[in-house]
Amino acid sequence: MPKVYSDDEREQIIKRLKKAANEMMMKKGVKKTTVDELVKSAGIPKGTFYLFYPCKEVLFFDAAQDFHVQVDEYITNGFMRIIQEHNIDPEQEGAFLEVIDEIADVILGAMEITNNSCLKVLLQPEEMNQVLSKLPEDVLQNHRDQDTRMGDGIIAKVAARKGLNVEAVVGSFSMILFGSMYKHVIGEENLRESMRMLIKGLVWQILE
Repeated sequence: MPKVYSDDEREQIIKRLKKAANEMMMKKGVKKTTVDELVKSAGIPKGTFYLFYPCKEVLFFDAAQDFHVQVDEYITNGFMRIIQEHNIDPEQEGAFLEVIDEIADVILGAMEITNNSCLKVLLQPEEMNQVLSKLPEDVLQNHRDQDTRMGDGIIAKVAARKGLNVEAVVGSFSMILFGSMYKHVIGEENLRESMRMLIKGLVWQILE
């Protein structure tokens, strides 16, 4: 008979599994990481793993979603701080243009979170396809719903008022966040400044 875990035990096991998933993805990627390695790192029996996740790909996706949420919260909190510190009225035309460099810093900070987590691994199409191919439909739908909610941010709302394509705006910021995957082309020494230029150009288009 399977062991029954308390809510606190379940929370701790999931936390350890997610930590192991993030570390193993960063180290070995999706395909080369095994369930045996994950449970060893998390310090749980292999049978326990399947009480929580049907396969390693669902765990990987779950771990990546935590960082996705962290990125969204970082950007939202950053914008709220800028608004409060500078007494900005988001409804006012061009209100953000004087703080465009601070906005760029917020987006760059979010990019650092992406670059230092398993999100970076899932930017690679082969790895992402491996994960998505094993996800249940309800998990995929929840992911789509979260992506839709990204359109509720301050910049997205301003873009909507100006008649811009909100999905394209959100997509543009996603591309910037994932820009670190091109550092081998751009050169690591130029990456941050290149991203800053792209961010400022995009924000200017939206907020002018």
